[in-house]
Amino acid sequence: MSTQTTKTTRPRLWLRILLVLLLLAALGGSLAYKKISQIQQQIAMGSQLPPPISVTVATAVEEQWERQVKAIGNLVAFQGVNITTEVSGIITKIKFDSGNEVKTGMLLVELDNRTETANLESAQAQLAADDSQYQRLLKLKDQSFVTKNDIDTQASLVNISKAQVRVAEVALAKKKIYAPFSGKLGIRQVDLGEYVTPSTNIVTLLSFDKLYLDFTLPEGNFKDLIIDQAIEFKVRAHPDEIFSARVEIWNSQLDTSTRNISIRAVVDNRNRLLAPGMFADMNVRSKRKLSVLTIPETAIFYNIYGEAVYILEKSETVDGQEEPDYRLASRQVDVAYRSKGAAGVTSGLEAGDIVVTAGQLKLYPSLPVAIVDDIPEYRSAQQ
Repeated sequence: MSTQTTKTTRPRLWLRILLVLLLLAALGGSLAYKKISQIQQQIAMGSQLPPPISVTVATAVEEQWERQVKAIGNLVAFQGVNITTEVSGIITKIKFDSGNEVKTGMLLVELDNRTETANLESAQAQLAADDSQYQRLLKLKDQSFVTKNDIDTQASLVNISKAQVRVAEVALAKKKIYAPFSGKLGIRQVDLGEYVTPSTNIVTLLSFDKLYLDFTLPEGNFKDLIIDQAIEFKVRAHPDEIFSARVEIWNSQLDTSTRNISIRAVVDNRNRLLAPGMFADMNVRSKRKLSVLTIPETAIFYNIYGEAVYILEKSETVDGQEEPDYRLASRQVDVAYRSKGAAGVTSGLEAGDIVVTAGQLKLYPSLPVAIVDDIPEYRSAQQ
């Protein structure tokens, strides 16, 4: 009885296994067909050209620019001095306030001059007495009551008295301190009644209408210098303004340790926007010309290799497919300097190259592009 049951059960088990295998094979074939279809669709989509990206462009133009040398400098007062006294004394009068504008010869400070006044009066009295005696001797000379030697001796005493008067006058004059030139005073450093000596700084006087701009350049730029050479510079106090200066002179000998040239330029400061001690970031215009390709400054972007631009290259027809007119290519460039929204490129481009001027972050080489008309305007730095 049990043998019959076993024989009838085995065929049903193998049948079930076979059915499961057939189902698995059918399911695997279906999935494989679906995957192959997806791959074929992706291959077909990849063979289609992406739509072109709209870009604005400009053409690289060959120009002759004045070479510009970068430098840093310091503004120095055209005239500047710390007002002091030649003699010691107590201040009795102060004739100025801090920050005053003064003219040449204006009285600033008076010191106690009572001793000097008395000395002058004494010297004047002595001179009067000696001169009176000299006049009497001259009258007696005609009567032969005096000798020529007596007259000469008295004349010498008169001259000595005159010299003593002048010494007393100079000593008295030193008790008054005047402005040596026109300019602007700084902060007053002394008070009324204070005892001052020749080492005491009373106040600083600076001339502001003109300033000196002192700077240095390397030895290699010596041949770039000429008298009245134009300089443009900026200061931190007025970051949006460009100031100008003119080269006045430079040292005939280079610094033996740094091999730099010390140069001095003159700045017109009648508007009083600048002050001595300010730091200047400068562009010195050279007398030599530099051949560059001018492009808008916005065309330049940065990558791991430095400064670069995207240029447009003509597309070619492949396998009978119609491609866009242009594709992108990346070029590394060397920028000499920038000015007024334009950049002068010395290498990496050729005259007539079309460069992309905006939207470089979303671009990459070989991308098809189309030119649009809203090209941002720019002016050459030499205009």
